[in-house]
Amino acid sequence: MCALALAACDPKAVLRDVETVLRDVALAVLVGEPRPAPPDTVDVVASTETEPVLDASDAADDPAIWVDPDDPKRVWIVGSNKRRGVEVYDLTGKRRSQLDPGRVNNVDLRSDVVISGEPTVVVSGTNRSTDTIDVWKLDPANGALTDILEAPIPAELDDPYGFCLYHSERTGNLYAIATDKSGGAMQWRLAEAGDGKLAGEAVRAIHTDTQPEGCVADDANGTLFIGEEGVGIWRLGAEPDDPPDDRQLVATVRPEGEAESPTGTGPHRLTDDVEGLALYLPPSSGPDAGYLIASSQGNWTFVVLDRTPPHTYRGTFRVADGDGIDGAGESDGVDAVAMPAGSAYPSGLLVVQDGHNVNVEGQPENQNFKLVSWEHVKTALSLPH
Repeated sequence: MCALALAACDPKAVLRDVETVLRDVALAVLVGEPRPAPPDTVDVVASTETEPVLDASDAADDPAIWVDPDDPKRVWIVGSNKRRGVEVYDLTGKRRSQLDPGRVNNVDLRSDVVISGEPTVVVSGTNRSTDTIDVWKLDPANGALTDILEAPIPAELDDPYGFCLYHSERTGNLYAIATDKSGGAMQWRLAEAGDGKLAGEAVRAIHTDTQPEGCVADDANGTLFIGEEGVGIWRLGAEPDDPPDDRQLVATVRPEGEAESPTGTGPHRLTDDVEGLALYLPPSSGPDAGYLIASSQGNWTFVVLDRTPPHTYRGTFRVADGDGIDGAGESDGVDAVAMPAGSAYPSGLLVVQDGHNVNVEGQPENQNFKLVSWEHVKTALSLPH
C-alpha cells in the first residue's frame, strides 16, 4: 500500500521495504559460492536444526540461547525473524512459540535478572518496524514471550540493527546496546519501573565510521565487542561511563586481494561482512578463559579468538553438510552457551543461522538455525575448553 501512496508512508519504512526486495533478488539470482576459506579451516557438522522460519527468503537472523540450570534438557532458542518478530524453539528444533511485533533484527537474553523481586529471563531486540528496542520476559515453562516494558523505548537511531545485552557485574545494572545500520550504536539502561515492568533510559552513544551489526558483551569483564562489517571487531568498555572512543581493533577483515587467497597465518582473520558475535564462557574457569566467536560471512566460516587480550587466534571452522542436515551458509547471527545442554551437548551448545537452508532432497527451504555441539568445535580446533 505504501507503493501506491508514498507520501502517506514512513520514508524509512519504504526504504527498508526496497532493501528487502533487493536482498530477495540477490538471494534468488546472484548467490554463488563463498569466497575461499583459509587453509587451516576445519569442518564441524550440526547435530540437529530448527524448523524453517515462517517466512521465505532473507528472514532468519540472530539466535539467543537459554538453558535451565536445574534441568539442562530444557533449552529455549530464541531466533529473530526479521520479517515479523521472533520464534522460539526447543532443543529438538521444534517451534514452540512465536511473537509478531514487527521486523525484529537481532536478539539477546540474560537470565536471573531480578524484576519486582522475581528472577526473570529477559529477552530483548531491535524492532525495525517501530524503530524501538523491544523487551520481553521468557516463560521457562513453555518458551512464551511477554512484553515487560512500561513504555516503548525509541531507538534514537536511523535504522536499529544489531543488538546485545550487558548485565554489569560491577553495578548489577542491565543495559541494552543497539547498533545503527547507518553507523554507530546507542546504549540504554533498563531499570525497574514497578509491577514487573522495565523502563529504558539512553545513557551513551558509540561511534563507528561505517556500518556495524553484531555485538556481544562480556558481563564479568565489563567489555563490549562490536563488529564493524567491513572493518573488523572492536573492543571497548561496556559501562556507560567508559570512554566510547577508548577502543581496540582486535580482529580485522581481509583486504580485497587477500580475501581471494587467504592464508592461515596472515594478520587478517575475517572475510567481510563481519556478522554475528558470541562468547563461549566456561562457567568454572574464571574471567580469563573462553572464546570470542565471529561469523565471517563472506567465506561462510566462523573465527575463534581468545576472550581476553591479546585475543589470540584459535582457529577457523565451517558448519559443513552432515548426515541428513545441510551446513550453514552465509551465516548472520551466532550464539553459544558453555553449560551442558542435554546429552547431545555435554560441553555446551553453538547455534548459527543458516542463510541457505536446504532439505534432505537438496531443495531450498526457508532459512533456519543449526545446532552444533561445542564438543565438536573443541575437538576440531584442539581447544582446551
